[in-house]
Amino acid sequence: MEGIRRNLPYFILAIAAAMVIPGCVGIPAQLMYVIYGNKIDAEFAGLAGKKVAVVCVSEASAYGPNTLTSTVERKIVARLSQNISKIHIIPQSTVDNWKDQYGWDESDFAQIGRGVGADAVVAIEISSYSLLDGATMYKGQVAVTTTVFDIKNENVAFQKGPEDYQFPKSGRPAIQLNERDFESIYLEKLCEHLSRRFYDYEKADSIAEDAGM
Repeated sequence: MEGIRRNLPYFILAIAAAMVIPGCVGIPAQLMYVIYGNKIDAEFAGLAGKKVAVVCVSEASAYGPNTLTSTVERKIVARLSQNISKIHIIPQSTVDNWKDQYGWDESDFAQIGRGVGADAVVAIEISSYSLLDGATMYKGQVAVTTTVFDIKNENVAFQKGPEDYQFPKSGRPAIQLNERDFESIYLEKLCEHLSRRFYDYEKADSIAEDAGM
């Protein structure tokens, strides 16, 4: 990016020249993409600079060695930490210890936010979860609601869902890999999908989302 910024005046001159050359209508758009990219804006950008707790609840169970909820929490925490400026994630051990100590009933997310000193709670609620489409095809399917609770203002700052998320769209023959490996791939895609609510990302990444299988 530093090289692009240094040569920005030359890119602008190239765009201006291309606009007056017959047959070069598409070139300016391509050059602008090189300079600025083609980003999708965050649906909710209010987590930057905040102390955030991530909490996932579900009646479903994962097929691997970790619980579904802890896996989703861990993966979303990693993505938010990598992509949001100055965010401070409350450690999952702190959240888990508070839940154990106070016997949290998995319903009052604002309560847990106050308990761990968070500015906001990202709550992931999973109401259904499956990995199979028939007897011979893998297709991850989940019904999920994503909510951000603003602890200071005592309100819901953002909510999306319930939504159905499926991957891959056309399924994959179960003979090609075992269930645990498929689940690992599916949960990675699901958490990527959910995390992108909160930061900008390249449109090309979204278009290629189903290509991972």
